[in-house]
Amino acid sequence: MFAVWLVAILMAGPAASAPIVDRDDWSGTYFNGQKLGFNRAVVEVKEDEIRVHTQMFLRLEAGGIEQVTSVSQDTRLTPDLKLKTFSLLQEIMGSRQRIEARVEGSKLLFHITTEGYSKDKELDLPANAIPASTAWLNLVHAGLEVGKKGTMTLLIEPFQMTAPLKYEVLRQETIDHRGKPVETVVVKQEYSGIKTFTWATADGTVLRERTVQGFESIKEPASVARELPPEAMSVSNFITLSLVKANKPIEHPRMVKALKLTLRNLTGPGSIPSDHRQKVLDTAKMKGGDYQATLVIEQESPAPAKPVSFPFNDEATQPYLEDTSQIQSEHPMIRALARELKGQSTDPWRVALAINKWVYSNLEKVLVDAFTAVDALNSRRGECQSHTNLYTALARAAGIPTRVVNGIVYSEDFRGFVYHAWPEVYVGEWRALDPTLGQEGVDATHIKLSEGNTDGSLKLMEFVGRLDIDVLEN
Repeated sequence: MFAVWLVAILMAGPAASAPIVDRDDWSGTYFNGQKLGFNRAVVEVKEDEIRVHTQMFLRLEAGGIEQVTSVSQDTRLTPDLKLKTFSLLQEIMGSRQRIEARVEGSKLLFHITTEGYSKDKELDLPANAIPASTAWLNLVHAGLEVGKKGTMTLLIEPFQMTAPLKYEVLRQETIDHRGKPVETVVVKQEYSGIKTFTWATADGTVLRERTVQGFESIKEPASVARELPPEAMSVSNFITLSLVKANKPIEHPRMVKALKLTLRNLTGPGSIPSDHRQKVLDTAKMKGGDYQATLVIEQESPAPAKPVSFPFNDEATQPYLEDTSQIQSEHPMIRALARELKGQSTDPWRVALAINKWVYSNLEKVLVDAFTAVDALNSRRGECQSHTNLYTALARAAGIPTRVVNGIVYSEDFRGFVYHAWPEVYVGEWRALDPTLGQEGVDATHIKLSEGNTDGSLKLMEFVGRLDIDVLEN
């Protein structure tokens, strides 16, 4: 599930890594010691504003093809570091998303453009919210005295959402930087389950930043930062390194009807959701402060308890029919295919199955995730996120309330649980399908960890690199 890893890289790269003076800083981006790309942060201090340009560049290999991912952002701040505007361009494996935003009063007004989608939206912005891309400036401005701690409200620009950032200046530490000992302070930052440790000099210059998921940024001269290895790292390496091994293998996972297991190293007692097929039996606090949960998961039942007909007009289901920047259910190509697959049927479950079969049969299974549903439809290939986004767009266009689910599923190929996405449709009751695996009802190894295409993916980061599983019964 490459989109999840991209979130981690986006959050790991140091933004404006300096006090409020003109700077142009570069850093190399690494994953478990292997170089993936680079970051750049430029700060320009003007009389009436501060301008910050940030850039991230990654090169990976997927499906035998070199894939380039880049994110660039121009941010304008007031002299006291409050957001004025930002312009963000994401290019993820050939797909593009642009966001233009400005602050007016207590609102963030933004325009999002992707393939086949162009809309104005707004977000209620807390008065103390700071952009994630420039948050380091705020920390430096507040002071890096050892023992200092606090909470800030982050605006996470790529996802147009806010989240609390907790920070603490832990200690002073001498580190080796490019062959020389340098005195630094170590700062811990944590938000949305993503924990980073930053080593910075007294003037606020970031020399190193690490996440618990294995990503690292190291300050380097521009020529060194831009120098990449001859061969790009394969996306499949992320899957192997993020694999969640259980205490024993699960044979024939696609046939598993019920599963009882314990998940360990959770961040809180409510980390794991319960639903119609997944029940949390109990939670307990572990030594060290983490939690564990024991749960039972069942295979999806063969059919809904009772048939229903179109349309779905109740208010609760309307958010799951919306057109979004990644789920373009109003795009003409999506609507035309949805009409073809729906035909004259008045049975939403029958239509849901027809869409599931089409997506499974028509998308090539490769380790490349398209950014949007339209991208997946055009390329006719992708991993779980591509299948799920396209399925969700087609189902919504057909009038079926549909949501994106994020979690893990057992893989026979990798002999462990891998991060995965699949859709759930509302047909009088919520039901889970898997167009990537071709399942009309998911097997019991599908463990739901979050819901939602953006905030749900971000929440997944609280599990990556720390989750342990004991299978109790299957």
